[in-house]
Amino acid sequence: MSDLENKKLPTVEQVEEIMEDWGKFSVEEFAVRFQLEKEVIYATVEYLHKLKRTSDERSIPVLACYRNDKLESIVRCAGARHGYM
Repeated sequence: MSDLENKKLPTVEQVEEIMEDWGKFSVEEFAVRFQLEKEVIYATVEYLHKLKRTSDERSIPVLACYRNDKLESIVRCAGARHGYM
């Protein structure tokens, strides 16, 4: 992952919108829409691709949505809300 230190990161809700609208909008459009750098959108999508679908959403630990200020943890939280870990 590229160095995202000191860059504005998306919110969990914005990551959920990227998940829902991927394919409808380009990286550039998401960047403008959320006022983020394209590099951050690319990194977000890269983390989303690493998530795995769970067969039982109830099996996702509550701590999956414990967030710090890292992009990976924000993406993990958004994914957990939709059955991904």
